[in-house]
Amino acid sequence: MTTIIGPTLPEPYFGRVESIWDELVAEFGIERYVNPFPHFTLYALDDAVDIPAVKAAVEEGVRDHAPCTVHTDGLGIFPGNHVWLPVAKSPQLTALHEDVVQAVADLGSAPVPFYEPSRWFPHVGLALNVDDKLAGEIVSFLLECDLEWDVTVDTIAITRPPTAGAEHEIVATVDL
Repeated sequence: MTTIIGPTLPEPYFGRVESIWDELVAEFGIERYVNPFPHFTLYALDDAVDIPAVKAAVEEGVRDHAPCTVHTDGLGIFPGNHVWLPVAKSPQLTALHEDVVQAVADLGSAPVPFYEPSRWFPHVGLALNVDDKLAGEIVSFLLECDLEWDVTVDTIAITRPPTAGAEHEIVATVDL
């Protein structure tokens, strides 16, 4: 069970990503994205974290940050054929990420090293663990979509799967 710290996308982008997920399921027969909240991750922590402590740390880490706008465009593929929408780094987003990481670093460990500031690629996940051929077909399909968005980041959500389920739920939010 991984705890995710990051902004959920506001409308209309939240709905657009949900629609893309549904289209990928219908068109390619893949499983729907595991975290049902369209988002990008600032940091992830292992399952043994105290959520109230994480929320308090995030509140402290973001207290000097105002809402900011991020830009998305293009497509990417991580190893394992994870297809994603890049979120462009800006000085404001990079500072937000670094402050969140610093605020929560002592509360648990990241399940993978890719959320550390030197290795972080902000992105919105679209498809996970597809085979090589299908990854290419999904990318070709997504090239027809308008993925150039300017998204306002004004809330950080903390999500994790419930104890008895596999799908994430929002367990806390912090406003910028």
